[in-house]
Amino acid sequence: MAYILRLLVFSGVVLAGLAPTRAAAATPVTVTVTVRTTPQLAGVRFVFDGQTATTGADGTAQFTGAHDFAGHTLSVDNAGLTSPQRQFTFARWTGQRDPDQAFRRTVEGLPLRADYTVTAAFTARYRVTVRCVDQEGRAVPRDRVPYLSVRSDTGDTQRLPVGRPVWLDGLLPVYRKSVLTSRTVGYALQSADAYGANTVDAGRQRFRPALDREVAFVTPFHDLTVSARDAVFGSAAGRTARIRLPDGSVREVPFGADRSATLRDLPHGQYEVEVTGSQGLRATRQIRLSQTQSVQVRVVSRADLAMVVGVLALLTAGLLVIGRRLRRRLGGEG
Repeated sequence: MAYILRLLVFSGVVLAGLAPTRAAAATPVTVTVTVRTTPQLAGVRFVFDGQTATTGADGTAQFTGAHDFAGHTLSVDNAGLTSPQRQFTFARWTGQRDPDQAFRRTVEGLPLRADYTVTAAFTARYRVTVRCVDQEGRAVPRDRVPYLSVRSDTGDTQRLPVGRPVWLDGLLPVYRKSVLTSRTVGYALQSADAYGANTVDAGRQRFRPALDREVAFVTPFHDLTVSARDAVFGSAAGRTARIRLPDGSVREVPFGADRSATLRDLPHGQYEVEVTGSQGLRATRQIRLSQTQSVQVRVVSRADLAMVVGVLALLTAGLLVIGRRLRRRLGGEG
């Protein structure tokens, strides 16, 4: 009898000790799913099993539910993320468990068994306007440089209109070593053609659409002044300068009162200069223009030709006289 009493007392103590554990087990366990955006964006709406949450200033939103072993659905709604200056578009997930759903706007089969984080990455495009200025900071007319070419550090080359807004990638998602982040995209100016010549050195001028919405590229232009001198007498000569540009077009500029002709706002490049003399004779010179420059062309005039002919005639006559005297002297000695 005493044994039975002791057994009952022991059982009561054990049951009393188990009672709190059973009560704790009966308390529901909640699980939190955190959704993070990259780049960090506020105002992005996510829907988890019909429940909507919007990211705050820290770029995160949270969903809380009871622990279970079912599959759950998460989707993204990036409506409202477009403004006149920028556009954000969903690109991919990480942390969504199923790799085949990384690029879907809606993922299914998410668990609610322990707290975890899902990351949603977005691409960003920005509205950018490019223009050209010369080395003095003066605006270059659009008809002189209507387009230019840029190359992104992702390897893409694009042709951009000058003075008109375009949309360019500014932020792109990067997935490396299981971490999803965003990186800023940069661009380098490759060419800005005018009259068939590239006015810039490729890769020297850069910009980033995420930071630079108005971009001014320096495209140097120079003046070329042409004068002419008589090849023999050194006096001023010439009536017109005929200049062939790198694209093959020709400009004719008459000499002014100072006996020179100036062609303005030329890109650096190879030029052919032809000067017409007062008697219609022409002289040509090749010029490599890299700065504002003055060149002088030597022109052979008809007077120069007449003088040369006269000198040659005198020399010929002199040689004939000398030849006759030599023959006479040699004949007398014989």
